[in-house]
Amino acid sequence: MQIAGRIVVFGGCEDYTGAPYFSAHSALLFGADLSHIICEKNAATVIKSYTPNLMVHPYLYEEDNVPEKYQNRIDEFLETKVLEKVRALLGRNIHVVVVGPGLGRDEIMLRTLEKVINFLREKDIPIIIDADGLFLISQKPDLIKGYSKAILTPNVVEFKRIAKALDVEVSNEITEENQIQEAIQVSSKLGGVTVLRKGTNDLIVKNLTVLKSSITGSNRRVGGQGDSLTGVLATLIAWGKAYEQRLWNHNNDISPNDIPLLAAFGGSIITRVAAKEAFKEKGRSMQATDLHAKIGNAYKIVIEDERL
Repeated sequence: MQIAGRIVVFGGCEDYTGAPYFSAHSALLFGADLSHIICEKNAATVIKSYTPNLMVHPYLYEEDNVPEKYQNRIDEFLETKVLEKVRALLGRNIHVVVVGPGLGRDEIMLRTLEKVINFLREKDIPIIIDADGLFLISQKPDLIKGYSKAILTPNVVEFKRIAKALDVEVSNEITEENQIQEAIQVSSKLGGVTVLRKGTNDLIVKNLTVLKSSITGSNRRVGGQGDSLTGVLATLIAWGKAYEQRLWNHNNDISPNDIPLLAAFGGSIITRVAAKEAFKEKGRSMQATDLHAKIGNAYKIVIEDERL
C-alpha cells in the first residue's frame, strides 16, 4: 500500500510548462509515491517530454482552444468535458493538491480552478496555493476563507496583492515585526489558513502562531525555486496525513492543526538547503534543475542530521 503521498499539481498552460514540472517533480524527489499534473492540453506533450516519472493529464482548456460550438456554453463545456475528468482523478484518494504553478490568467482556466477549489474543499483535501492560484485568491478571497487545510505561499508581490484585497495595510517600513503582524492579519482574515510568506526569512503563520525559517540558503534565487518548494511541501503534507492515520508507530503527539505549519517550515528549510548545496557546486550558473539534483541531499542533511 502506498503511504508516502499521492500528489496532484493543477497548473501548466501553453506558455508556462516549467512551473508545474518543478512542483510535481520535486514532490517525487523528496519521496512522494505518485505525482500527477493536470494541465492545459497543449502543455501536456511538452511536460511529458521532460520525464516519464510524472503522470500528465491534458484536461484543461484555455479560452482560445475551447471548440467553437461551446463558445456560448462555457459552463456546460467545463462540466461535461473538463470537470468530469478532473474530479475523477482527484477522487483517487489523492492526499494533497497544489494549484496555480504555470496556470496563467486565462479566464477559462481561472474559472476551472475556482470550481476545483470548491470541489477540494467539499472533499476535505489539503490545498497548497501558489503563483496564479494566488492571483485568483486576491480576486476572490472567499474561495479559501475558513479552510484550515489551505496553505498560501506568496512572494513579496503576491502577498501585497492579497493583503490589499483583505484591507490589510502593508507598511513601507520593512521590518520583521511588521511582516509578522501583516501575515497574522492575512491569516486571521482568511479564517486561519496557513500563510508561508517568502522573503529573506520565510515566515510561516497560522492565526497567531508564527514560525521563522532563517537557515542560510543560496546566494542566487532561481526561477522555479518557489515551485520546487510547493512540491516538497506537498509531500510533507501527505506524510502529515499518514502521521494522523498512524500508518507508522510514533509516540509523539502533534496536533493536526499544527501539521500545515510544520510542513511549511520543513518545506522552506529543505528548499533552502537544496539551493545552498546547488550553489556550492554550480555557483552563478545554478538553475532549478541543479536544485532538484540536491533535494535528496537536503533530505539527508535536514531529516537525517548528517550535517548543517
